Amino acid sequence: MKKIIFIIAFSPAFIAAAQQTPEALGIKLTSSIKCPPVQDQYMSSTCWGFAGNSFLESELFLKTGQHINLSEMFVARYSYINKMYQYLAQKGKTFFTPGGQFHDIMKVIKQHGIVPEEIYTGRPNGEQNHNQAKLDTLLLHFANKLVKQKKAKPSTADLVYMNKILDQWLGKVPETFLYKGRSYTPVSFTKNILQFNADDYVELTSYTHHPFYKYFVLEDKYNWTKDNYYNIPLDDLMQVTDSALANGYTVCWDGDVTETGFMHESGIAKLGYSITDFKTERQKTYEDKSSTIDHMMQVTGTACDSKNKKWYYVKNSWGDYSNALGGYLYMQEDYFKIKTIALIVNKKAIPTVLRMKMAF
Repeated sequence: MKKIIFIIAFSPAFIAAAQQTPEALGIKLTSSIKCPPVQDQYMSSTCWGFAGNSFLESELFLKTGQHINLSEMFVARYSYINKMYQYLAQKGKTFFTPGGQFHDIMKVIKQHGIVPEEIYTGRPNGEQNHNQAKLDTLLLHFANKLVKQKKAKPSTADLVYMNKILDQWLGKVPETFLYKGRSYTPVSFTKNILQFNADDYVELTSYTHHPFYKYFVLEDKYNWTKDNYYNIPLDDLMQVTDSALANGYTVCWDGDVTETGFMHESGIAKLGYSITDFKTERQKTYEDKSSTIDHMMQVTGTACDSKNKKWYYVKNSWGDYSNALGGYLYMQEDYFKIKTIALIVNKKAIPTVLRMKMAF
């Protein structure tokens, strides 16, 4: 037993892992924007809801000073229904998955409003954690059944059945609720308390197969709505990020976490190789699909290591128990440049010169 422990403890892999920590790399936080507590998506594929809601909660605090925890499962529930319409309209040729994007949140808010987490937890039977594996399977099977029936959209009976499933797994949505002693509907709560304007936000990306300073439909399976993203040069994308953070705004991050250098438990995300031409490498990894959207997080600050290299401080949604940083991690600037697929920012956070160039 002791011999086995000795071999593991001093193996090259163990030593390498020990060297890949914020402490070993000398990473120190240089700026950080106060954000809502880290949440836990647990067994749900709704990182986009957790990151997007946290981003909006930070926006709300910056604008009004209010701390409100918004319901991720309210957004997820209505997104499932929106996806069903899209899936049938496209004859099953899109992706019917629980994944999504920031614009999915804004669509739900515009259509249905939103509610606080305390009003709609998505855990109707007192469950401690989210676990939607069975729900996802049930809805996918139902969606494929309707495709086989050649339905172009769900019927009234289909929607009744779908809502019955969602009620069972996520709970019924209240028509009205009390918040600080006053009665609201999800729509009136959003209008009177939150006052979000979807037009305040833009999804930015940077790829050379489309013109810069133009919108294009980002080719990714989780962009199931075929929404437009605004394309800018990589240097501009980095400038937007740094300017936003310097002025008290957070940034929502869409990107790839499948790299071996993405080590959440250790609290870091870094590339295992050096790059001289970031624009070319970024395009290459997008086209060969070694960079895809598979996670969404919130960028909340900056850091610097012992070699004076920049890192970003990133809030994840895997629980505050998931690492020694309380659920946060440090992302190397090189990793950020290559593995960021898209960013979401408040247009007001974009430097004035760039905003004029973008005509925002």
